[in-house]
Amino acid sequence: MKNKFAVRSAVVAAVIAPTLVFAGGTPATAAPTLSAGISGQVKVDVPTGESWTCFAFDSNFTFKTGAFAAGLGTLDGFAKGSNVTAFCFGNMAPFFFSGSVKVT
Repeated sequence: MKNKFAVRSAVVAAVIAPTLVFAGGTPATAAPTLSAGISGQVKVDVPTGESWTCFAFDSNFTFKTGAFAAGLGTLDGFAKGSNVTAFCFGNMAPFFFSGSVKVT
């Protein structure tokens, strides 16, 4: 179990650090919101005028990624009933968002 957390932390650090250094622009108006979609799916709702890249893990350590423009996007393929934690980053401050949702 400790190795899973170490891997997750390393992935987060490797992806987020360059974004914080090189990204610029005006502040974001809001962070994306997460919700459960159809079976095994997480919906990512991105505010107007923004774009975010997200990666997520479920409780079975299934890893999914996606890049989302404004509107509703999805991350598919998670185990039914699992808890999914998503890490999203954008090109405008606040740069980083994380959240969790239980998929159906």
